[in-house]
Amino acid sequence: MQDSLHYLIPFLIFGFFIYRRAKRTIGFQKLARRRLTFRLTLFSILGAIIFLLGFVHPIHFIGYLIGLAGGAFLGRTAIRHTRFEHRSDGWYYRTHLWVEVTVLILFLGRIAYRYAVIALSATPTTMNPADFSQFTKDPVTAGVFFIIVSYYVLFLSYLLREGAK
Repeated sequence: MQDSLHYLIPFLIFGFFIYRRAKRTIGFQKLARRRLTFRLTLFSILGAIIFLLGFVHPIHFIGYLIGLAGGAFLGRTAIRHTRFEHRSDGWYYRTHLWVEVTVLILFLGRIAYRYAVIALSATPTTMNPADFSQFTKDPVTAGVFFIIVSYYVLFLSYLLREGAK
């Protein structure tokens, strides 16, 4: 029983985060400057740390650059299709549904792939959540991470700029 709880609890927490992310993808969302600023700062810092850790493996910068370009493309597409609406309690925005779904699928697909590789590997490996260098060991994972980072940095910056008007 304890062994199953050991695996069930992280999956439930992860499922809750996925549910929240999917809920924020659909429909209008309130423009909350503090939350947007926090998320922008978090993505910027994590992106900078992982980018700097990439100097250990310079060949991985190709994955980083492709990820940054892909995220910038998704961000520009989302910006072009974002709609704002003023309501009695403040400003609301609606993102482009298919761009958000694409970012969510990339994120979940890469996590599922990494989990499958670890679970099916002949030699047991462990992932340390505090070890950011694991993201620099695989250029595809780093590329997907930088798609997400550049998308959110670009899009959140746009929302903060437009919300100030």
